[in-house]
Amino acid sequence: MSSAPEGEGNWSTSSADDLRAFHNALLPGTIDNALKTAFFRQHLSGCDLGDIDSSRLPLLPTVDKGDIRAAGKTAQNRAGVVCNDVLTTGTTGNPLVTVRSDREQEFISEFFTRDFADRSRHPLLRALEFSNPYHGHLIEIPAPLHVHRVSVYDAGSFDYGRRVLLESHDDAYVEPRCSILVGLERALRAFTLDTLARYPEGFPPTALLLVISYSQYLTEDWRRLFSETWHAPVLDRFGVSEVFGGASQCLNCAWWHFDPFVIPEAVGANSSELLLEGTGLLALTALFPFQQAQPLVRYLTGDLVEVTHELSCRPGTTAIKPLGRAQFGVPQPYTDSWLVTPASVLETVDRIPEVNRTPRFGDVDQVSDPFAIGHPKYRMLWSATSSNVEVTIELEISGSVAGTRRSQIISDVSRELTNRNPQLQTAVSRGAASIAVRTCEAVAPDLIAQAHSGGVWSPA
Repeated sequence: MSSAPEGEGNWSTSSADDLRAFHNALLPGTIDNALKTAFFRQHLSGCDLGDIDSSRLPLLPTVDKGDIRAAGKTAQNRAGVVCNDVLTTGTTGNPLVTVRSDREQEFISEFFTRDFADRSRHPLLRALEFSNPYHGHLIEIPAPLHVHRVSVYDAGSFDYGRRVLLESHDDAYVEPRCSILVGLERALRAFTLDTLARYPEGFPPTALLLVISYSQYLTEDWRRLFSETWHAPVLDRFGVSEVFGGASQCLNCAWWHFDPFVIPEAVGANSSELLLEGTGLLALTALFPFQQAQPLVRYLTGDLVEVTHELSCRPGTTAIKPLGRAQFGVPQPYTDSWLVTPASVLETVDRIPEVNRTPRFGDVDQVSDPFAIGHPKYRMLWSATSSNVEVTIELEISGSVAGTRRSQIISDVSRELTNRNPQLQTAVSRGAASIAVRTCEAVAPDLIAQAHSGGVWSPA
């Protein structure tokens, strides 16, 4: 059984220096584990891997989903272990399948059990969780919580969940009141809207201290609605299914900080150079021994992020703000800048009620309006010449919307999108870019937070 380096049992590093030391302690083993695969031996051939540390990691080549898919088992360490499959939510029905071994899962269980035993809390906190039905095999991580697990697909789970939040419980060594609500962003949407319908004057007071959302991009409006409905701050969790470890939004500075057992980087879309500040493509290195069977070194997730090393409450560390799948943004040609971020389009369009939506949980009786929680039907198209970038937003609007209101929606979207993207605003003012908004029928929507199954720029 592999173990963490001596003295590294507690992953809650307290400073940039501690985090760097933790990364540097695990990185050589991570590279050695990757080199056990035929794919990474070839991919990293010719690279100077001696005395590798986090400062030299950006010298190594990146790898993307297309590379890992094509490599298949040649990019995996399966000898002497039993592997479970993990699937990305591929939008084409062709997911990327990665693996987790029994060995690394045993290590993870022992590590977190030991870590939380060292920082034991009695009584345990109580949580209500809407379970995740996606991605195939999920890793169970020990935590100092007692969890009431329900599913959107369980009949009556919304009523039961509200009782869990409102009532006092009498389990031994557990807090009597529920203080945490956690679940898929779309499940929380459905639960929240059903609660607002049943309690139009407001949900009664609870002991909730935190709402945790994950899986989909959480817009400003929905964040506000969650917080106002449940009278608790909202923490958003970012991650990709193929990497163990992700990032949590900080309630102090609003940036996302990564778990110590993954090394995040942002690289320029044009230059491929490491970015300390600005907007770039996210690359993750999953650290051994937390990830073993599926090594991933400088893995381009396909996500566009804003990155900082100075503006968060943890200066000197990499903090991000997720901006959606890069393939749904508009880069500024020949630069690392972006004219339009995917998140800015979703933020703009999602608040317009007349935009048609894809239904979610349509086969669940307790979800009274599947369209209200669905994804808005819009699509962004763009083309570039040597002197101009043309951006077009297509919206699918309800047929009952009159022409005057349609014109207002088009105007509002154009104005809001320009205001949200300073680079676009500057380019439009110089005549180097243009933006058009039009209504269309049967729009196949951009899914900016849905893992696609090809490379960073692949439409697959």
